[in-house]
Amino acid sequence: MPVREMKVDDLPQVLEIQKALAFQDWNERQFCAEIAAGYALCVVYEDAAQFNTFNAPILGYAIFHLMGPDSELLSIATSAAHQRSGIGTALLDAGLSRLDFAGGDRIFLEVREGNAKARRFYEKHGFEPYAERKKYYADGENAILYQKTK
Repeated sequence: MPVREMKVDDLPQVLEIQKALAFQDWNERQFCAEIAAGYALCVVYEDAAQFNTFNAPILGYAIFHLMGPDSELLSIATSAAHQRSGIGTALLDAGLSRLDFAGGDRIFLEVREGNAKARRFYEKHGFEPYAERKKYYADGENAILYQKTK
């Protein structure tokens, strides 16, 4: 599978994906801190057609905090041209596969209330909404909190 751990050298492509989608404003320093954090899992999805070649294009990324029984998905993104092709699912599965749901692990995330596409994606993968944070984002939009427990 073309999912592998993120390296600092991947950040120019990761930042391009993030910038093109305009949904987050993480900078290189923040990504570097996540890559270095012992509790974080940072993964990228390389172009399957060029997997295992030097400088294969990165088509998506995800960042998880794996914190024992309470983990969190901080960010997941697929390049606009490759959405709805299974990349998001592969990235999500990379983090979920590290959890022990039978042992009580759960994972949390937050998403903009108006992001229907992301909400459908998470619900399709077993996440359930459980709370709302009013005016959570800088523009005043609410955040919907999701969790997956099995």
